This record gives sequence, structure tokens and C-alpha cells, in this order.
Amino acid sequence: MPIDTGQQWVLAGREGELGAAGAALRQEVGVLLTGGPGVGRTRLLAAVLEEAAAAGRTVVTVGGVGGRRGSGGGRAFGSVAECLRWLRQSGGGQRVVLGCDDAHLLDEADAHRVYRTAAAGQLAVAATVRQDARHPVGVDRLWVEQLVERVEVAPFDRTATAAVLRGRLGGRLDSGSLERLWSAAQGNALVLRELVEHALDDGSLRREREVWSWPGLAGEPPRRLADVLLLWLRDLTVQEEELVGMLAVAEPLEADAVARRGLASAAEALSRRGVVRVEQTGRRVRLRLVLPLAGRTVVSRMSALTARRLRLQAAEAIEDGDRTGPDEVLRTVALRVAAGLVPERRLLLEAARTAVRRQEFARAEQLCRLVTDEERGAGRAAEGASGEVALLLGQVLAGQGRHEEAEEVFASARGCPGGAAGRAEAVAARVANIAFGLGRVEAAAAVLEEERGRLGDADAGALLTARAVLAVVADRLPEAVAAGEAVAGPGGPGPAAGGPGDGAGRAEARDGAGAAGLLPVVAFARAELGDPGGASALLASWARQAEGWPEEALLDFRSVAAHCALVQGDLRAADTAVAALVGGASGAGRLGRLRAWVYRARLLRRLGRPEDAAALLWQAGAVRAGHDWLTSPSWVLAQLAGALAEAGRHGEALRTLAEARSAQRAGVRRPVLDDAIGLERAVVLAHAGDRSGAAAQALEVAGRAEAGGRLPAAVAALHLAARVADAAPSAVRVQRLALRCRAEEARLQAEQVRALARGDAEALVAVAGRFRSLAALPAAAEAAEQAGRVHRAAGRRRKGRLASAAAQELCARFGGALPPWAAPGERGPDATAALTTREREVAALAAGGLSNREIADRLVVSVRTVENHLHRVYHKLGVVQRADLAELLVTRPVPEDGGAAAGDAGRAERARRAARPRMPGGEERGRCAMCAQPLGSAG
Repeated sequence: MPIDTGQQWVLAGREGELGAAGAALRQEVGVLLTGGPGVGRTRLLAAVLEEAAAAGRTVVTVGGVGGRRGSGGGRAFGSVAECLRWLRQSGGGQRVVLGCDDAHLLDEADAHRVYRTAAAGQLAVAATVRQDARHPVGVDRLWVEQLVERVEVAPFDRTATAAVLRGRLGGRLDSGSLERLWSAAQGNALVLRELVEHALDDGSLRREREVWSWPGLAGEPPRRLADVLLLWLRDLTVQEEELVGMLAVAEPLEADAVARRGLASAAEALSRRGVVRVEQTGRRVRLRLVLPLAGRTVVSRMSALTARRLRLQAAEAIEDGDRTGPDEVLRTVALRVAAGLVPERRLLLEAARTAVRRQEFARAEQLCRLVTDEERGAGRAAEGASGEVALLLGQVLAGQGRHEEAEEVFASARGCPGGAAGRAEAVAARVANIAFGLGRVEAAAAVLEEERGRLGDADAGALLTARAVLAVVADRLPEAVAAGEAVAGPGGPGPAAGGPGDGAGRAEARDGAGAAGLLPVVAFARAELGDPGGASALLASWARQAEGWPEEALLDFRSVAAHCALVQGDLRAADTAVAALVGGASGAGRLGRLRAWVYRARLLRRLGRPEDAAALLWQAGAVRAGHDWLTSPSWVLAQLAGALAEAGRHGEALRTLAEARSAQRAGVRRPVLDDAIGLERAVVLAHAGDRSGAAAQALEVAGRAEAGGRLPAAVAALHLAARVADAAPSAVRVQRLALRCRAEEARLQAEQVRALARGDAEALVAVAGRFRSLAALPAAAEAAEQAGRVHRAAGRRRKGRLASAAAQELCARFGGALPPWAAPGERGPDATAALTTREREVAALAAGGLSNREIADRLVVSVRTVENHLHRVYHKLGVVQRADLAELLVTRPVPEDGGAAAGDAGRAERARRAARPRMPGGEERGRCAMCAQPLGSAG
């Protein structure tokens, strides 16, 4: 049954374009809205005309715009001649605004008449044109002679898409669903509308506990959406139709392969029209359709013979290219299978292995089933081959979330090619499924030890890796580090700290076989325990050998190298490591893209670019890559919440944080990532104004991390608590932890806390300089501003001004602002100005998803007290439900202890501040507005 949300499609995400158009009309010039098909030019033009009419302008329209809702009561004409005739008869007077939709369709004579009338000062033109269409000369002259301002209407970005959908649905989408909708529509307003309406009709877009979710489009695009997409592809030449068909069945295609088939001109024409997108990676140039759903529509309308012909042609084009690696084998096999041919068994198995590595589980399952059908039909009982197929099928089922089925397949599998090595690989896959999929970490460890007893030392490397991964998941990091001795070969840095390893594993690892899987796990554990420099050195000693490792092992190697550099705090080294990870991600499937986006986002946040980080994390949140020992869906969502909070988008951050906590409860308990999620929660609360809650949350994380020996995480949590609240209680503790930690950033953080506790401005200046040398400009700016505050409190106003000026100069370098608790000055009132400190804390916690009981436990008050606070919050803000709170929450100053301002404030001001509830270290707030800044600008 169709769902009626009671909402309408509202104009959202176009504030900038609407403002530019209104400014042009106020300056007595017209406006030309340009953009591709379906981006919403007509709807925006209607809004522009509504504003003009509301401002008292006379609005007339040609071409149907006047029939739209809210045209301001202006006159609508069927032709330009009729409109201009009325204009002459009316005698002019107040200047008229002429609205014309699709002005590129005007004939030359009408366009010239409009131009001449506008040039004579008798009207201002507000029109839309398609950017890929040929415009009449009169329309072009309007722009050339500055009679109109051009305003480009681009497809929606993810933020605008979220705003539009929130208006239509009356609630928020979860992050994964938002990314799926944006990817399917690519920000095209018309496609998005049709897709959402269809999803509401068929029930695939549904609301659960105030959050909407959409799993994606199942099957072919619906008829109405397909018709809209085909309008985008009309008027194609024969060659263009051929190329669109080939891309529809086999995108992406190499540009050289397209040229060899005589379709280069068609590719160029389709690129100009915005139908085909050109992607260039290094020397590789590939072509894709701009709208992925268009390809599915084209395939659905093809005849079976045409689809078969195009698939075989595309397979031949791929085989004729210069590349003949595993990806090409997978693509050609898949195309031939779709065309009704069954390749030889060897190719099917090779393609299935590649599909598993790329996390293309549905395709891998299809190929595995073909192999088993062939064996069954031939009456063969090739035990080794059947074992490999069982291993692949088990991995496929686990990757699709069918963990119970996967366990049955793994448990019943007998024999794998490669003898003990193949059996060890199957054991490792089974252990991962039990631990990550079924959530039974202890049972996975028991299975692993049982199988190790059967296999002995025949292939200790793979089983050592599985054991080390389980140790990391269970927060037994010293056990993982103990395996490091096994990877200390002749070219390595020597045995890793932590204890003896397995003799057989050590012998095997020295020739590189066992190190491929084990080395990244060991390095990760060493970094988490406080030795990221040593972990990086270990990885560097194997860098040359690692280039020849399997793709999944090389992905782990590069990911952990980036992680170690980030823990160390040297952002220049981190930039190099992340660049290597991103550069190799395309060959590692979905998991490669996920890791590249996550680690790049971590770096961008440290560089002061949270908006860019959020865009990457939105994409990462939609990736379904199976289990991963380095990441989890809840951690990705928590990082997205942190990035949104840092960008000043507190309502979205609080909603995303609640989503992350829900995903965390549904997943496997992993203390390392759970504490990382807890720290992101503290960041969100601090930016949203609940600084006491943020400090309490950070201290909880610090306690758990210290108990697990994860020194950098403990120091980072104490560092945050000291910055948003009072530094004194944490100073001794953080210094003690930093002395045991060999991470440069942790030592700097401890020095900053100590300097804050002592009120040592010179030490803070030195900390700022060292952060700057590591390219950590946001951290340097905050330390510099803290130094300025201490100087001013001591009456050293000149030094205070110099330190604050240095902080502002650093902010200008990375293009952002100081965090709320460090930013000086006051900001104008907002919707929450009337809230008390306690009311604001309660509102922030409620918006973050906590129940009344959880809020009461957090604040140590009764549930009735929480209810009373919320009642007053609703009354002051004019809302009626918890979901509305996040929209209105923006950062407000939390009362400070008055110490920082003692040097400048008068006696009356000090007395007034003394009467307020106190939170040591609280400071004023600001809003980040980050933009891209090169890493080299650190100076």
C-alpha cells in the first residue's frame, strides 16, 4: 500500500542559487538559470518569480511557468509575441519581470524580440536554459551584454539531498540509505523524485523508529522512472546508441577499446551532452554512464539478441586491451555467462576467486554454483576442487550476511587444493565468520586451536594471523604483538616486543609467506599499545616485499601504515601513507574503497577539513564489504557524526551518532573500536554544547583504554576532557601515560594538558609550534589561542593579542575556525538562546537518542526532573517531539569559571560570572566553515 507521508517536495538545497537570482533582480538585471536536464531549473525559476512578485514586481510568464504553484498571481501568456503586445499596450510603468522556462527552445525571432525589449530597459528576463543545448542568438546576447546574470544549477550534493528528502519524508534517512539514493540519482532532482515516490509506493522506503531506510532498487527501474531516463537518452545517433548499449551491459569500458571499435566520436558527443562520464586514473581512461540507473533501463528495454551481441562484443573489447589481469578475467567471464555461454571450469574458478576478493558476492555465488552444477553433471568427484568451491561459497555466504549457512558449508568442507595451506585458509575463513558474523569470539578461538592441533605446523602462518586478529578483536593486544617475532626476518628490524612466537611460523615468515597476513596485525597492535614509530619501522622494512603480496594482504599493509602514521601524529607522513592506500584501492574492491575513504577522512579531519571528510564517510557508510577487522559500520557512522559536529552541523551529527550507537549494539563487541566510537561521541557532545557530558564520556573511554594498555587512545581521551572542561584533574595521569607511550602526538597532548593545568602560556606556545611542525594546524591554532587566553588572564595583553593573532593566522591557513570551546568572542542569538545550561544538556542528550532514564542516570537526577526540563525546552523552542530538537541545536557558550577573563573583566562582570554554574575551562564557541587546503601549506 502506498505510504502517504503528508509531505510535499519543497525547495531545499538551493539557497545559494535563489539568493544569487534574487540579488540580480534587485540590481535591475535579469537572471539565466543554466543546468543539465532534470536538475530542478523550472522549480527554482518558479521560486525566483514568487520572490519577485512578493517584492512588488510585475511578473509575466511565457511557456507554462505561470501555471505553477505560487507564481505570484502574474499573467501567463502562450507566446512571446502575445506577451510583448500586452507589455506595449500596458504602457510600461513599473519594470516587469519576464519568466521564460526553457528559453533555448525559443525561435531566433522571439529570442531577438526578448533581447531588444530587455536592452530597451522595459523588462528584466528570468529564464532557464539547458547548458548542453544550442541557444538562440538573442538569448546568448542577453548574457554577453550583461543583461542577465548566469546562475548554474548543479545536481544536488549529499547535504542538499538530505535536506530535500527530510522535507519530503518528514524525518531523516539513515546514512547508508542516503548514500544509496544519492548514488542512484547522482543528485538529479527529477530522478530522485521519481525514485523516492516509487520506493514509497512499493514500501521499500520505510520508516522504523523515526528513521527512514531504503535497501536499494530491486529489479528493473519502474516504468515512469524508466521513461524519464529514456528522455535523457533521446535523439541519439546509431553509433551513440551502440556505445550507450555497450556501456549499459559492461561499464566501465576503456576509452581505447571504444576507439578501436570506431566509437570515439560517439564517446566525445555523449560526453559533451553529459550522458557519459570520463574517469582517468593514471594512464587509464575509462567511460561510464553518468546515471547508473539509465544503464539498467537500457538493458531492460533491449531485445535478448541485442543484449547478447553487445555483451560478447564488450567481452572481446576487454580481451583485446592491454590489460589481462584478474579483473579482466572476471568481467569477460561474467559477460559470457550473461550471454548464455559457460566458460571452462578453470576460468570460472579464477573469476569466482576474484569476485570474492572484490566483495562482489552475488556474482561470486553465481559462478560457484555454475562450477558445482558442472561437476554434478559430469559425475566428477574432484575432492580438491570441491573443497575450493566450498571455501569460496562459504566466504560468499558470509559476505552476504548468511553466517549460519556459511558455518555449515565451512564445517562440512573436506579438502582444499594446496593441501595443508588450503585447509588453513579455510579454517581462517571459518574462524572469521564465527567471530565477526556470528559474534562468538571465544568459540572462534576454540575452533582455531582445535584445527591448529590437527594441522600442526604445516601452515602456521595463516593460523597465526587468524589468532592475532582474534586477539585484536578481544582487546588482547600483547598476544598479537607476541606473534611479531614470527615476522622478524633477515631484512626486518628484529624481533617485535611482546614475547616468543611459534618456531615454524618464524621460519615460514622469514621467506615472506607468513608475513603477508600477520605483519599488518602485529603492526596495528604495536601502534595501539603506544609504539606507532616502531610499528611504522617494521612495516617499512617489509615495504619492498609487500609490493608482491596478494591484493588483500597489500591492502592491510597500506591501511595499517596509514593508521600508524595517524597515531604517531605526523600528518605529512600520514598524507604519504594515505595516498598510497588511495592509489591502490581501486584494485581491492569494495573493501579497498571503504578503507581508502575512511583513512582519507581521518586525515582530512586532522587537517581541519571536516566537510570533505563527511563526504567521504557518507560514501563509506553505504559500502557493504563483509566483515573487516580494521573497521565496522558503527565506527564509520561515529566518525561521520564527529566530522559533522566539527563542521558545525550539530543536528545531523546528533542524529548520526544515535544511528551509530544503534549499529554498535547490533554488532560484535570490539573494545578497540567501541572506545573509538565513545571518543567520537564525546566530540559530538562537546561541539553540541554538552561539555560536562563530553568530559565524562571521554574519561570513561580513557579508563577502558588504559586498562587495555592502549596508551594513545587513553591520552587522546584525557586530552579532549582537559580541553573541554578542567585540565587540572587529568594532568598528572596523562603525563604518566605519555611517559610510557612512544607516540609523538601523545607526548604533545600530554604537554598541552600539563601547560593548561599550570597556566603556562610559553609552554602552550611551544606546543603550538611542535603541532605546526607536524602539519597539525588545527591543533596548533587551538594551543596558540589557549596561550593567548592565559596571557590575557595574567594581564599580559600584548602577548595575548600576538598569540591570538597567530591562532587566527593558522586558521586562515587551513581554512577553518577554532573549536567551540576555544573560539574567542560572542555570536549572535539563536533559537536556543533562552535555554539554561542544564536544559541545553538535557536537550542535547535527548537529540542524541538517549531515553529519559538514560539521561537521568547520566546527570544523576530523577526521571521526573528530566521530563520537566524537556517540557520547558519544548515550550521555549516551539517543538513537540524529540526528533525536532536536533534541528535547532547549535552551539552556545557554556558558562566559564571566570578565570580566563579575570584580567580584562570588571568587578561587576566577575561578580555576575561567579553567580553562574561553573565548568572550568569552558570557552566561547564558533562554527567551522572548512574548505580544501593543500597539506604543504603548513609552512
